[in-house]
Amino acid sequence: MPDNSLFIAGLTGVTAIAASSLASWLTSRGNAHAARIQVEAGTEAQRRDGVRQTRRAAYLALIEQAQVVADGLRGVDALSTAEARTALAAHRDRHQRLRRAVTLIDLEGPSTVQVAASNLLIMSGTLTTALAATAESACRENRREFRETLRAYIRLIGPFVDAAAAALDER
Repeated sequence: MPDNSLFIAGLTGVTAIAASSLASWLTSRGNAHAARIQVEAGTEAQRRDGVRQTRRAAYLALIEQAQVVADGLRGVDALSTAEARTALAAHRDRHQRLRRAVTLIDLEGPSTVQVAASNLLIMSGTLTTALAATAESACRENRREFRETLRAYIRLIGPFVDAAAAALDER
């Protein structure tokens, strides 16, 4: 009997040590897995925040430039032909800055914002054409066409702002 009790005590001790080691190993693996998940979640949150901040900066730059284009063209329809030529040169510079801002939007996305930005750029190009016609001949028809095009351009700023806000609200 004493031999069996010593054997059982030894077996119980070995089993306890093995169970303790296994439990410790499983716990450490679980902790490592939880830590890995935590790091991945933190990294993903930082990446999303970085993308959001980059997009926000690009959207704000385009909104600002779109407003600069609109502000630079207010009152142009009342200018003389020579003054309209000067305004046309200034508008072409503003249009190029708008084009660069739209290119950045094309890189940042999403597609709804890209489309709204492209619409602004296209209408700015149409403004260039209308302003060139006014600079060539300041007739009533050219001035009317320019005013209508400018109003259409200004109306396109709102949809871009709405698309940008919606894109920034996406999670």
